[in-house]
Amino acid sequence: MSKYYPDISHHEKVTDWNKVIKACPFIITKATQGLTFIDPLLGTVIKECEKRKKPYWLYAYLNSGKELAQAKFLVETCRERVGKYFVGYILDVECKEGNNVAGVRDALKYISNLGYKSMIYTMYAQYTRYKSVIDKRPKNCAWWEARYGKNNGTYSKKYPAHKGVDFHQFTERGSCPGMSGEIDLNRLTGTKAESWFTDPKISNEKTKYPGTFPALPPRGYYQCGDGYETMKDYTTQIRRVQKLLNWVMDADIKVDGKYGVDTAALETKLQKKYGLPVNGKFGDKSLAVCKKVKK
Repeated sequence: MSKYYPDISHHEKVTDWNKVIKACPFIITKATQGLTFIDPLLGTVIKECEKRKKPYWLYAYLNSGKELAQAKFLVETCRERVGKYFVGYILDVECKEGNNVAGVRDALKYISNLGYKSMIYTMYAQYTRYKSVIDKRPKNCAWWEARYGKNNGTYSKKYPAHKGVDFHQFTERGSCPGMSGEIDLNRLTGTKAESWFTDPKISNEKTKYPGTFPALPPRGYYQCGDGYETMKDYTTQIRRVQKLLNWVMDADIKVDGKYGVDTAALETKLQKKYGLPVNGKFGDKSLAVCKKVKK
């Protein structure tokens, strides 16, 4: 039997919960929007999922502005309603006016520190706007992205989600057993297994850097000026240095392939933190330290 990964709200009509539960490994439903709206279907979904032991997620559609307050309204609304099979909260970041990036970051940090898993939902066309939030999302947070392509109810390889997306909404015109009308459908597309979306437990196991480690040049290190005054052919490797330093040091320097004063300053902080010779140059000792860091 095929598996279905729908997300629903009061706009969709469930006609047979037995069929829905059998076809869907987990359910995603809207809980709130803004600071006052509570979805009329929320209570029913929670009740049916808890009764039938089906994992479920709850999301808030974020209006523009006061994103943290909206996230808190989501949690306040759901805290006393959820039960054993609740997996986590989701922030739906897609309003046409655009959300405040710093506000989204604060809201995501808030829902990710409550002991549950979390997700952030963004539109394909708005990737650049929210890239900084997506790239620095918490470990227990998945990235959910919408890209429809032809939007005809089926997935087309011609319209993939961005690299790194964990969950891809590929149509708003799909169908699902036990539901009437057109339904949003999704597919698993990242490194997270289905079990990650169905198991409420959060792994506390620390992991090493998930990106690509930089290759050092023949002289054995990078220094200020590289990538734009000297060693102009090493911009790709310097970007990898910058991404790595950002991850290890929880920083946010610009990743531009230019080893400038900001990169050198961050490298200096790393050297001081880990007891290395302080010179602002990224070399084999810094690389070795970074390869051992787990978060």
